[in-house]
Amino acid sequence: MFAPIMIATLSTCAQLERENIKFRLCSGLKNYVAKGGKVGRKKGSVKPIEQRAEEYKDIIVYLKKGYSIRVTTKLSEMSISTVQRVKKDFQL
Repeated sequence: MFAPIMIATLSTCAQLERENIKFRLCSGLKNYVAKGGKVGRKKGSVKPIEQRAEEYKDIIVYLKKGYSIRVTTKLSEMSISTVQRVKKDFQL
């Protein structure tokens, strides 16, 4: 009889702690941005589509020929996630 009350109390305390952590993180982020801080990726860290097309041209060729992702992975010696990302980016 005492256990359910104790569990409910501890659950409420944990929820309050999560809300406090979230509030502190958001306020710290807002404070940082207000003081001139930058958040997000650095400029130039994402390659333009033309550069990616040149870098992954062999993957694009294999996918256009109709090879599967796994076969393309073995032929181009790239990881599966790279081949999947190229396929998605270039709608192949």
